[in-house]
Amino acid sequence: MNIRTFIVAVLLASVSATGAFALDFGWLKGGKKTSQKAENYFIDARRAYGSADYSKTIALTTKAIAEDKNFANAYMLRGKATKDMGDIDKALKDLDTALTLDTKLGEAYFIRGQANEIMGEMDKSAADYKKSCAAGYKMACK
Repeated sequence: MNIRTFIVAVLLASVSATGAFALDFGWLKGGKKTSQKAENYFIDARRAYGSADYSKTIALTTKAIAEDKNFANAYMLRGKATKDMGDIDKALKDLDTALTLDTKLGEAYFIRGQANEIMGEMDKSAADYKKSCAAGYKMACK
């Protein structure tokens, strides 16, 4: 029995004994779960963005990032709000960070594509839209 099989067997025995079925297996793949405080800031930031309150979105995502420096979605949303406020250089930095942390964020590629398009970087923009579509972000596949 290898170590992985052993761990799964122990977890299944634990689930069977406790009746707990909602387990977070992120630690098995080395992942780190985002803190609840960071998640709450992010949820509030998404609401602020939906209300077009970009300053509040930036403030809340900055708080989420302070709680978790590896929160890719918070960098993405802050980059999106920053882009919408017209600060493309800052937006690109946040989007680059988001994509360094999670290369599968299709929406981040899409937003970065928009930012590059604004900057007149059409080749970079097209490449980002292509990556966005490949990552499953359907808005980029049109």
